Amino acid sequence: MPTQEIAPHLSVLDGAVNTGVLVSGHKALLFDCCDSVTPERLRKLGVDTVELILCTQHRRPNTAGVYPWLERGAQVIAPAAEQHLFAGVAAYWQSWRNRWHLYHYQPGPTVPVREIPVAHAVAEGDTIAWEGYSIRVLETPGATEGAVSYVVDLPQPEGFGSLSPGLETRASRVCFSGDALYGPGQVWDLYSLQKGFDGLWDYHGFLGGRRQLLPTLERLAVCGADWLIPSHGAPIADPAGACRLTSERLEALWRNYAATSALNYYFPSLLAELKDDPKRIAPLPTREPPPFVRRVAFTSFALLSDDGAALLIDCGHDSVVETLQQWIGRGEIKAVDGCWVTHYHDDHVDCLGRAANAFNCPILTDQHMAEVLTHPRRFFLPCISPNPALGVRATGEGQSWSWHEYRLTAYHFPGQTLYHSGLLVEGHGLKLFFAGDSGAPTGLDDYCAPNRVFTGAGRGSRRCLELWRTLQPDLIFNQHQDQAFALTPADLDLLEARLVEREQILADLLPWPAPDFGLDDSWVRSYPYEQEANPGAPVAVEIQFTNHSAEPIEAAVEPALPEGWCWNPEAETATVLAPARTDGQTDGFCAHPDASVRVWLAAPEDARPGRYIIPFRITWGGRYLGQLRHAIVEVRQ
Repeated sequence: MPTQEIAPHLSVLDGAVNTGVLVSGHKALLFDCCDSVTPERLRKLGVDTVELILCTQHRRPNTAGVYPWLERGAQVIAPAAEQHLFAGVAAYWQSWRNRWHLYHYQPGPTVPVREIPVAHAVAEGDTIAWEGYSIRVLETPGATEGAVSYVVDLPQPEGFGSLSPGLETRASRVCFSGDALYGPGQVWDLYSLQKGFDGLWDYHGFLGGRRQLLPTLERLAVCGADWLIPSHGAPIADPAGACRLTSERLEALWRNYAATSALNYYFPSLLAELKDDPKRIAPLPTREPPPFVRRVAFTSFALLSDDGAALLIDCGHDSVVETLQQWIGRGEIKAVDGCWVTHYHDDHVDCLGRAANAFNCPILTDQHMAEVLTHPRRFFLPCISPNPALGVRATGEGQSWSWHEYRLTAYHFPGQTLYHSGLLVEGHGLKLFFAGDSGAPTGLDDYCAPNRVFTGAGRGSRRCLELWRTLQPDLIFNQHQDQAFALTPADLDLLEARLVEREQILADLLPWPAPDFGLDDSWVRSYPYEQEANPGAPVAVEIQFTNHSAEPIEAAVEPALPEGWCWNPEAETATVLAPARTDGQTDGFCAHPDASVRVWLAAPEDARPGRYIIPFRITWGGRYLGQLRHAIVEVRQ
């Protein structure tokens, strides 16, 4: 891994993140600390002692390398607003709230797995003095809620090389700016900006973190630094211009997103600052459901047959079961024949087990999400329910069957989440489409990057529009809306044009070979996410890779094991070539299944029972990404 000297006694070590090294004699102060920062690398800079490590944020790629230096006497300085994510992580990992019913995203999935003692917590205006250097602290939230940046004043000796070819300005001040931006006009990812606002949960807060990030970019632009050193990306020689372009692109993306958001339907005044934007889609008219479609309760509809049978659509609350039992008791329906599930979110599935038992009926859903329902412990996803649904029948793409007087056809319908289905109902002279949460009279229900809604033709919301264009339903039902709506060809054209425009903005804003790498925080994931094991017994964890790019890419995996755990890298192939443009899942029904690496792990025979968080080091296309993902192993008594 290369080392770049940016000033006398100040270098940057490349790795999963940039680690700054400020040297005085044989001592060093580090800015962040990737786990690729070894004594051997520092000895090449003349360093044998690390005294201080200044962390810009809590996330594992930035902090995983601190542990060996702590053992050698180094002290950690961390943002005061994130101190609990350094010294209090045991509570985080034991919290049920951080595992199930996830409507919060912050602090994100890369919290440290072990405690990091904090010698000093810093905030805005604090100054750190070290070996004659003065280091000023700026609070720069955005990519994480409590992130800080460090502005370093440098001495000015005669004659040293410029940062990059053609750059003539000598740096007198450098700012280590964390993940506020990647480079001019770019941020490392967008899922980090998933944050609630104006009373909304993080789940609904797509780009919500920009409300913190935009002022941060303004502050960095005027902090007086000649260069910004981001956690990801090359040093930035024009801070003001880079920050300005990043702000402009974030605002362009926000304007595009707000123009088609279902938030405009549910909360008409929420995005009031853009209410007069000509790009904004006018609300479509809504219509009463036909008499054979009846609202049940919560997020559920029932399709009624002429002879008194009901097909339930979703079951997320006790009130759904109770209402149906009342209907049966009053003779309004004779039986519930089954429950079709539109998607895995808890408010649609929490009571599937109770419904199946109460009505002795099957649960049906699209094959893309059946396993999420039956084995939720294997997945880490937003709004996930801990309640498994047993005996789920999975349908294939375009599979049709008759139910009483209706013809039903199942589709994969990934408009709000990848794990989502749509059901076409034909009967009584109408075509009805039950779209789950993928659609609204003001556009699209896509508010959460971790839902894995991909971009491009044939994927994500554009696939939904393509299906609607082909099927031409008379009425579309969203499970959260009492009334139905319809989309004309002109409406579909307008929505698709907005999505195509969004893809170009994303391509400019994100530094990846395909934008979905910066939108989909599960493009690398562990499977199963959580499992049980006996001491000494081997368990397998797959690291799965969604390759969003148009070229095959090689991936490599290495576990970062707790003390005493083992694996055998010589007996396993911990690399894989991920084919181009995969589908997001490894299942055999996928036309282009994801690639995976299987690693066998074993706890020691004397392992104490408890919850163990196992991070994995990920290398993608030759670039080391750090301890990007983890799995959970519960060691039994």
